[in-house]
Amino acid sequence: MSLLVPLFLLVFGFILLTKGADYFIDNAAILAEEKGIPPHVVGVTIVAFGTSLPELLVSIISSLQGYNDLALGNIVGSNISNIGLVLGTSCFIFFYLLNTEIKPEEDANSDSYVMLFAVILLYYFSRDKIISDSEGIVFFSLYVIYMYWLYIRSVNSDTDPVEQDNVSYAFLIGGLVALLIGAQITVDSAVEIATYFGISEVVIGLSILAIGTSLPELAGTVSAAKKGHKEIAVGNIIGSNIANIFMVMGILAIIRPIDVDEMILTTTMPLLMLITVATFGMIRVPMNRLSGLIFFSFFALFLYQLAL
Repeated sequence: MSLLVPLFLLVFGFILLTKGADYFIDNAAILAEEKGIPPHVVGVTIVAFGTSLPELLVSIISSLQGYNDLALGNIVGSNISNIGLVLGTSCFIFFYLLNTEIKPEEDANSDSYVMLFAVILLYYFSRDKIISDSEGIVFFSLYVIYMYWLYIRSVNSDTDPVEQDNVSYAFLIGGLVALLIGAQITVDSAVEIATYFGISEVVIGLSILAIGTSLPELAGTVSAAKKGHKEIAVGNIIGSNIANIFMVMGILAIIRPIDVDEMILTTTMPLLMLITVATFGMIRVPMNRLSGLIFFSFFALFLYQLAL
């Protein structure tokens, strides 16, 4: 069977994912800013949720079709890509294009504790090589509690509403539909390519799907970085990684318990913990090109592991 058709569909699926996320994020962010929600909260909620939709949709579709390895690999690999590739790129944009450093605010420091806790809990739940439905309920419940905490913070903030262009609800809903269709096409074509080359589902999930579904985070973060919105750029990564574990993993485990592949448990998940701990430390000091180089180094190590 020719690879041209699945390759074309894979690219087309990614385009739908990224463009759908763009339209959804843009209009959701405008809606939030009109209500006077702080920029960082916008980043870790509206923008992060929007950019996590591809991971959610791709993972749910993968799980329902019996590709659990694909779903878990997508989430773990995406979180590594979000930090190594996306946050690393933001550091370089701020340093070389804007001639400044990223100086995370106190809100980012607070949310980094939640991100670190999510990764530690994921590893703890994965030690028996299965994430059960009860553990999925714990994940999702923690996400609801986190959202409530953010709501309390936004209510108590002194951010004033910002005049914005009117929200396009047509593009808001259309973006979500494009995400759903793109997710289905992406999963089907990626599995077909994996089957053709005899590559395991877990490797495809960790590489092609993980990096592909991180493209919305990359696009949203780069756009925010170019405009100098460091709160949204950093908040997007933190919020997305939290959502991927608490929300996406929680929903997946509730739908169907997730088997944890030995490769993910012994190789990829320890790397996710290491890069998260490094981010937890670096987010407390101004991040510059050295920070970007460190993040990219972790991403290069991730790709090297997959190539072994």
